[in-house]
Amino acid sequence: MKDRIGPGIYLYPMPVVVIGTMNEERPNYTTIALCGVVEVQPPMIQISLAKSRLSCKNIEDTGYFSVNVPSLDMLRGVDYMGIHSGKTTDKSELFRTFLGEKGNVPMIEEAPLNMECELVSKFEFGGAHIAFVGEVVQTYCSESCLVDGLPNIKKISPVTFSVYDNSYWSIGMHLGKAWNIGIKYTPPKEGTD
Repeated sequence: MKDRIGPGIYLYPMPVVVIGTMNEERPNYTTIALCGVVEVQPPMIQISLAKSRLSCKNIEDTGYFSVNVPSLDMLRGVDYMGIHSGKTTDKSELFRTFLGEKGNVPMIEEAPLNMECELVSKFEFGGAHIAFVGEVVQTYCSESCLVDGLPNIKKISPVTFSVYDNSYWSIGMHLGKAWNIGIKYTPPKEGTD
């Protein structure tokens, strides 16, 4: 039996990321959980920001943004970045900033994974948010979080978000290799449980 709970964005888990933008000459950061992959080749990321966020104007003005994947030990500062507006609070000194290859894309040094993105498109759907799609032009990863040259989820220790109860969660246990677990699976025959 299933209860009808109405339309909603019950997609779990939602990644917690910090968006970096340049506000004139000062880096600005904001925390979001509305982020996802829209294309693999070329690599493209979609983010959705409340229209009232300073980051929207910054992205439109510069054509760039960064997606910073924070680790669990950064959570207090990351939460603070999502609470306070860059219009009234300088959040650029909470963490150390480095600039990407394009020279105007601020990223967080302490974040284990950073993606430098160039704006490809933006969409408005009549709600409170603007969706931005950016092509990842470069990725940076802390050496301590690489295994065989690739980012390792356990070493990164990312944070996820549960939207309707406003809670943060950490990643759980390893379950197995994708495109491998189901190789020997046999679907049940019709009429059996």
